[in-house]
Amino acid sequence: MDRWNIGIAGCGNIAGGYGGCLEKHPDELRIAGCYDPIAEKMSEFASRFACRTYDDLDQMLNDDDIDLVINLTVHTVHAEVTRKALQANKHVHSEKPLASNRADARDVVDLAAVKELRLGCSPFIILGEAQQTLWKQIRDGRIGKPLVAYAEMNWGRIERWHPDPAGFYGKGAGPLLDVGCYPLNVLTSILGPVVAVTGSAGVLLPYRTVGSGPHAGQTFTPTLPDHAVGSLEFESGVLGRLTCSFLVGPSRQVGIEIHGESGALTIDGVGFSSPVQFAACGAQEWVDVPLLAQPVTTGVDWSRGIREIKQALEQGRPHRCTGEQAYHILDVCLSIIESAEQGRKVSVDSRFDLPAPTIWKADSVLP
Repeated sequence: MDRWNIGIAGCGNIAGGYGGCLEKHPDELRIAGCYDPIAEKMSEFASRFACRTYDDLDQMLNDDDIDLVINLTVHTVHAEVTRKALQANKHVHSEKPLASNRADARDVVDLAAVKELRLGCSPFIILGEAQQTLWKQIRDGRIGKPLVAYAEMNWGRIERWHPDPAGFYGKGAGPLLDVGCYPLNVLTSILGPVVAVTGSAGVLLPYRTVGSGPHAGQTFTPTLPDHAVGSLEFESGVLGRLTCSFLVGPSRQVGIEIHGESGALTIDGVGFSSPVQFAACGAQEWVDVPLLAQPVTTGVDWSRGIREIKQALEQGRPHRCTGEQAYHILDVCLSIIESAEQGRKVSVDSRFDLPAPTIWKADSVLP
């Protein structure tokens, strides 16, 4: 396929990361335009990445030159913007979460299917070199049958560094939907869907003070739990635990551990170069596992999910991080909150087609 022209909806904090990664692949992707209701942010992004601006969102969505829209708007309007982009016949990659509720998430997934358009969603960290290494070790039987999984996302207090943090503690966000989705992307890709959860969650630190930017010194109160723990029951029989926190951090409890019949594997973080280690049952030390490929970044390559969608279309196959999987991850997170509120186990009814592992060769998603 020809090079794709990309439209950026939302020019906030994460937009620069996406733009910087996209511009490293000029033969595949071109940032053609951007829109943000805050004119200063839009102008700054457009100047940095040499793209056009639009008078409103609809003008960008109706631009025939735009092939795919990257939805980087605030959490609460993800579904609305994605819906409009799909209705304008654009492929979409959305930042997480896919939506704030199941009904809106289901609506955009179904709309993409009806329109025969590609809908992808962050997180897509299963596409990383370290995450694929972890997966291959499990497929190769390094730990035998997986039995138990632990995941830790102790992200600390967002307000200490983010200039506008209140939204991270409200509707459509909170630590589960904002960062718990990262390990869930890896675990559900490798272990399959979650069928039931039991949750414990609450607002443990109700008074938060903004530490930087124009709102520094202002206080606010979280409206969603700032700390949550979910017990996960996977369809494969694996039992898991997920901890997500906008209170705890830094912490020595980080990353993912998967324990099996004959050993355990760990991955220390969400970055594509995160260390992967193995320990046999009863061993006192962990040993490093060489990564399958040299990571292109120590963090996350924000272009990879978009490049993978484009490559999937070229190869006539499903892309790996789908709207259906993003819906399932949202369903798991909301179910943990509901379980905590109701004091009971909650079934998770959604399912998705498991992604294929990345094949590390010249025509793979890697450069």
